[in-house]
Amino acid sequence: MDPWTMHIAEVGVFDVNAVALDIQTIDLMEAAGQALASETARIAESLEGAEHREIWVLCGPGNNGGDGFAASIAIKEMGHPVRIIATHVIQKGEAAEHHRNRCRDAGIKIDVWPLVSEESKPRMIVDSLLGSGTYGGKPRGDIAAVMQWINHHLDVVPVVACDIPTGFDSDLKISATSTVTFHSEKMGMRSEDGSIHPAIGRLCVAPLPWPKEVLDCGPGDALRYPPLDPDARKGDRGRLLVIGGGPYHGAPILSGDAAARCGCDLVHIAMPKEARNRVEWPPHLIPESIPDEVTLTMSSVEHLIGRILSGRGVQAIVIGPGLGRGEETIRAVVRLLYIAAEGGIPVVVDADAIAALPNGSWPEKLRGIVTPHSREAEEWLGPEIAAIRPHLNVKNDPEGRVVIVTGSVDRLLGPFGRGCLATGGHPRMATGGTGDLLAGLCGGLLAQGMEPWPAARLACALLREAGMEAVVSKGPGLVAGDVPVHIAETLAKWI
Repeated sequence: MDPWTMHIAEVGVFDVNAVALDIQTIDLMEAAGQALASETARIAESLEGAEHREIWVLCGPGNNGGDGFAASIAIKEMGHPVRIIATHVIQKGEAAEHHRNRCRDAGIKIDVWPLVSEESKPRMIVDSLLGSGTYGGKPRGDIAAVMQWINHHLDVVPVVACDIPTGFDSDLKISATSTVTFHSEKMGMRSEDGSIHPAIGRLCVAPLPWPKEVLDCGPGDALRYPPLDPDARKGDRGRLLVIGGGPYHGAPILSGDAAARCGCDLVHIAMPKEARNRVEWPPHLIPESIPDEVTLTMSSVEHLIGRILSGRGVQAIVIGPGLGRGEETIRAVVRLLYIAAEGGIPVVVDADAIAALPNGSWPEKLRGIVTPHSREAEEWLGPEIAAIRPHLNVKNDPEGRVVIVTGSVDRLLGPFGRGCLATGGHPRMATGGTGDLLAGLCGGLLAQGMEPWPAARLACALLREAGMEAVVSKGPGLVAGDVPVHIAETLAKWI
């Protein structure tokens, strides 16, 4: 499978996954530094005159700065004079500090902001300030100060950016002559017409010594979990509606429990009366009364639409756990999916509700996640499950539609070539209710504002790790209800 165009935040995700797989960050930095140095040397050797001038390498405090230190060694070994301008006295990570010490041992001059003299003009500049660390806002502090200090050189000397130009897509940025990005292109590097963004310059995609497993679901996916607003009030972390039950009453409760345990503030459970009356309700789940007695029908649709669209409404919906496949029920699901799609509310379509999806296709305008097991996937899509891929591609929505084909190994398919596996877990998790937990996790993360692709990845990783923890304490007696508390513990550990 070809690499997909990565979200900027995925750079950090895969770095953390690599560490979890015992891949040495020092080695990754070395590879990145070599690629950065090669492009820098290529440009430097094409310039006429001023060979005595130094190549200035701007190094920030994180891994992008570490790449710059590693590149500085390689640039010097290629015969070019180098000067490093660092924004901080030490690096945040051991690997970056290792390469900084290598530069010091090699006799490369390191100036630390603001103790920087400007007695000369650079031959060219290497931007290793932030890279993907730019994600989330405009550069500030010492990073911004160095950018402003260097600004008058940027229009007269070539600039090579490491991974992503610092401040890319903000009003304080360094525009590059050439950008060396790693593994694959990043979102936003191309304009609407497909051309490379002017701030990127010449785009060079360099491989990293990653095994393919780095791209699979793992602890790094927790980096995309939304941070808590210190002024958050009840409901600010999302309101989720779980629609299910009828033949079965436990499935929606399991989904709701998983959603609550991953940080969703308010979880409403809508079930027909007979199922609702059989439930011993956990205090953190909110019963949502609907008029249906035995199974979901069109009689409850208007009430549910009111719940979805009234007041603060809901931020996500899970539909399907324990629902049943009666004709009237499926008609009701089709209507609810239409309302959600028109309202822009992401949906997790699970279990029996999958029967409401159009054969071999994806409902128009719907955003969210579908979670079939292999038999359900084949009923919906036919024997070639990958045939759904073109239906997942929506212009300007590169993370909005996901299929998780569940099993001993989950297979995830997303838009524009995205695809990965979720491995790990334990065979004892092959028990009733595990799929309900996954649906609830996906819904709880969507309700908190995550996009479907990162939400699906994190949900799969969390469930498998939490299941492993639960098996340690429960052994052969594990049931699905034992897992949710470990979801909370695993998430706390990862974030």
